[in-house]
Amino acid sequence: MLRRFISAMTIAAAVVLAPAGAAHAGQADTDYGEYPCVITFDSQTVTVNEPFGFTVECADMAGATVTVQISFAGEAAGADEAVDVAGAESATLMLDDNGTATETATVSAAGDYTVQVLDASGEPLSETYTITAVAAGTGGAAGGGDGGTGLAATGSTSLPYLAVAGGLLVVGVVAIVVSRIRARQN
Repeated sequence: MLRRFISAMTIAAAVVLAPAGAAHAGQADTDYGEYPCVITFDSQTVTVNEPFGFTVECADMAGATVTVQISFAGEAAGADEAVDVAGAESATLMLDDNGTATETATVSAAGDYTVQVLDASGEPLSETYTITAVAAGTGGAAGGGDGGTGLAATGSTSLPYLAVAGGLLVVGVVAIVVSRIRARQN
């Protein structure tokens, strides 16, 4: 009976913690089950009016044409004027035989931008990435200026979700143990 209980708790813990751990993994460990494309940036903190490079990698899509859409996420300027990827807010890229394409872009206003790969019908082929543009001399892509780190700005951490999942797991175990003790006493 105790072996079944321990096995069930181990499986429950693995099911609860596996998705949160996978969400915390780096870009190199991206699950291609949901989206076939991944974007990697020279740096996700870029300097205004300086070109930055990015690479699109799409699993099993060699020779396909994709669109990389960059949108301004702030209120300081409109998206039409803030982004320049080959003269537009998006770039149409032809993937090579490895399913890879490299491009550069420039942003003209400080703030956050979202970047995503889309197919010809506008359906997403990648998750939405966030890049942050800073004014020159304020810790841009190289982390210079004010001593900025140059680290990627990628969103929230999964640590709070892991803590909640662990807490729920403990509450579940305690509830089962208490119910078993009461059942034996009766």
